[in-house]
Amino acid sequence: MHFAIATDALSHAAPSSAVGAGAEHLVFQVILQLIAILLVTRVVVFFARWTGQTPVSGEILAGLLLGPSCLARAFPALMHKIFDPAASPAFVAIAQIGLVLLMFQVGLEFEFSARLRENRKAVALVSLFCLAAPFGLGYLSAPWFHAQLPETTLPPLFGFQLFFAIAMSITAIPILGRIFMELGLSHSRTAALTVGAAAIDDVIGWLLLGGISLVVRQQFTWSWLGGRVLLLGLYGACVALIARPLLQRWLQRHLERHGELRESAIALLLIVLFVSAAITSSLGVFAIIGGFCIGLALHDNRRLVAEWKRRASPLVNTLFLPVFFAFTGLRTDIGSLDNAHEWWLCLLVCALAFATKFGGAFLGAKLAGEPLRSSLTIAVCMNTRALMELIAINVGYELGVLPRSMFTKLVVMAIASTFIATPLIRRLMRGEQRPLPSGLAAAAP
Repeated sequence: MHFAIATDALSHAAPSSAVGAGAEHLVFQVILQLIAILLVTRVVVFFARWTGQTPVSGEILAGLLLGPSCLARAFPALMHKIFDPAASPAFVAIAQIGLVLLMFQVGLEFEFSARLRENRKAVALVSLFCLAAPFGLGYLSAPWFHAQLPETTLPPLFGFQLFFAIAMSITAIPILGRIFMELGLSHSRTAALTVGAAAIDDVIGWLLLGGISLVVRQQFTWSWLGGRVLLLGLYGACVALIARPLLQRWLQRHLERHGELRESAIALLLIVLFVSAAITSSLGVFAIIGGFCIGLALHDNRRLVAEWKRRASPLVNTLFLPVFFAFTGLRTDIGSLDNAHEWWLCLLVCALAFATKFGGAFLGAKLAGEPLRSSLTIAVCMNTRALMELIAINVGYELGVLPRSMFTKLVVMAIASTFIATPLIRRLMRGEQRPLPSGLAAAAP
């Protein structure tokens, strides 16, 4: 995936020397950006905890505060000094590498066998209805929203429909898992059922995202699509049948010999991860799909997962994740919703997203025989979009099928869904909390 904060910034030449004045200025700008991002994130996270929200809600809000919606309006000169467009390629590279690492972690989090062993019917029905209802209604309603876009140059309707439908369907499983961990609810049956359903939805959603990207990224032909699908299928087979068993055996011997994941193993995993990302990117799908594939291939090695969380996840979660949220905030301008009609459309987008996701999950849970309170809880949980939604709509923005006005509305929807979910989950599952052991608190996803 090729990000850009300012279009003309990407044309700037790279510094001629790694130790020259140009390089030093670039390093200074990037460091300044990281200081601002981490400082604002920590402050906002503190107040988010104080108001009863989880830290991830504060991280998302911090990204929004750093963008044109807040900082640029209050202190435009400061905004330009910190987020100098000349440094945007380096900033974009950090965000992109972080996303590949993050999607690797998301793949590692999928415990399919454990989640599907119990409650198979409920997991299947919730995931089916929770994906089909918002995707179908999002696709059917997209032409109307397309006609309301204020941009003078409109994106292709078909691509807009597909990405709008995906935006309605996403559930943020890493954020949902993190909320359960931080609220002391990860042990509950409802959490297991919800995470299992969300896992299936996200796997299907990312496959759809990759396929849709193939359709809208270039001039579509059946032969071109067929060739890409064949190559991707071959690559998936190679990962599952060749790379996975080799990596599993090597990692198992490494962990038995050393008792932990050492630097040599982390280095090898990073090489494999980035090679996978490069392959999927070269095949016309986004690099993040390659990271997700490797994580998915290794997810059943729970000792590896625990070691990765202990050794690598803290850096990904405290550095790369806030950078991505800040990156999203830099291209989100709430001020673009500058009239009552735009805000009305934003409310409609939120209402459609919440209603279809909630209704689909609730119906699936009731058909599976879940009691009313459990069905309500599952429906609320499945509405948590946050990180995964932001990744998906950034993809659509990069492809030019989600213009800035709709991108902003979908960012508002993603943030609202996360802020609404936490207090409702806490209220609906009151009495089920179990304190999180201190040793596991740091490993929360």
